[in-house]
Amino acid sequence: MNKIILNKIDVQQKKIIYSYSIEGNLKKYFKNKNKYSIKYEYDLSSVPIGILAIPFVANVLPIVWLFNAELYIDSLDYNFYESIDEIKKAYIKMYPQLEFLGKIIVNNKEKNYYSGTKKGLFFSGGLDATSTLITHYEEKPLLINIQGSDLSTYYKKVLKKVKAYLSNVAKDFNLDITFIKSEFRTIIKEKVVTKYFYEQVKDNYWHGFQHGIAIISHGAPIAYIEKLDLIYIAASYTKESLVPCASDPTIDNRVILSNTKIFHDGFELDRNAKSQNVVNFINNYNKKIKLRVCYEDYRVENCCSCEKCYRTIMNFCAKDFDVKKVGFNLTEKNFKKMENDLKNRIIFTTSDKAYWTTIQNEFNLHPNLKKDIRFAWIYDLDLNNINNNKIKKIKTFIYKNVRRIKKIVILIMNVLGSDNDD
Repeated sequence: MNKIILNKIDVQQKKIIYSYSIEGNLKKYFKNKNKYSIKYEYDLSSVPIGILAIPFVANVLPIVWLFNAELYIDSLDYNFYESIDEIKKAYIKMYPQLEFLGKIIVNNKEKNYYSGTKKGLFFSGGLDATSTLITHYEEKPLLINIQGSDLSTYYKKVLKKVKAYLSNVAKDFNLDITFIKSEFRTIIKEKVVTKYFYEQVKDNYWHGFQHGIAIISHGAPIAYIEKLDLIYIAASYTKESLVPCASDPTIDNRVILSNTKIFHDGFELDRNAKSQNVVNFINNYNKKIKLRVCYEDYRVENCCSCEKCYRTIMNFCAKDFDVKKVGFNLTEKNFKKMENDLKNRIIFTTSDKAYWTTIQNEFNLHPNLKKDIRFAWIYDLDLNNINNNKIKKIKTFIYKNVRRIKKIVILIMNVLGSDNDD
């Protein structure tokens, strides 16, 4: 029988260390370790053990369901435990082609209670999160950033720079921010799990199953200490996109962290609407906003040459807005490179095509921009045949492998160049 057993939760002031064991065939989907840690900026000694267990449980729940495993926990918060069945139903509805089985065995279901009116917001500095911040700016939410999610904790020097950058954003908005450093992505062999289910879902494990509840659950100890009644998490997609994703309102809004609810924010807005939200805020409040959206996750500054950077740049250009005001320093050469890369190097996913269709539609509402040499090409970009280029596939292959090598080199430099873990 496949089993996951949470043997011990060790609290060392601001750090949680989870000790666990894996039994059965499930072992091949986990890395060869039996511990991982999460570091907060709070003293965790007053947090009930059942709340401290939430991040571990949420991190492995999809594995439990997909591989019909048994999860054993000594103590777990009662309200979170009660929400698990509703979360599971949401996964079943999203992926009807799969079976979601397994059991969660809890010895002690803790009934914890706290009340407050303060809000929290998971914040990365990207367009989605920034739009949510702007929408709820008057509520003065506590910003929460998880290091170890999109950016590995091994990139120590980069993490320090990102932390400084996000701290400055919080300061500009006169908000508090707290950072979490988590090893939660270091225990599961994501590629092996992805391979097992890929033919049925055409997606990877992280995006399709894990990241939503795994990220949200990290907020449980903070919610208890700060007495948050609600935490926002920004939508990556819109209700029109119909893209199956682990972070979706049908899942996220069913998660209850003890007495704290979750709200998946901005699902009604596409990226054009979110960029308009940013433009309006800058104009109304006379503030600078420096977005961090880059696919090159080891960078602090935007690379201005990946698909996600290009996409965000054009979201703002379609509004005839100066992209330098949101963190993109470009020249006319950059725009020429963008046109060439999109036509001859970058392979578009289904989601990419949807994003660029909305961008093209936005430009079509402003025909005057066609006179600008920087943007004329976007009006005639053939998105239906964007990938039909044999040379493009070769260039993409070379680019991806160069990027992998670059990441490895930078990772080594980061690890060797860091003198401490903070």
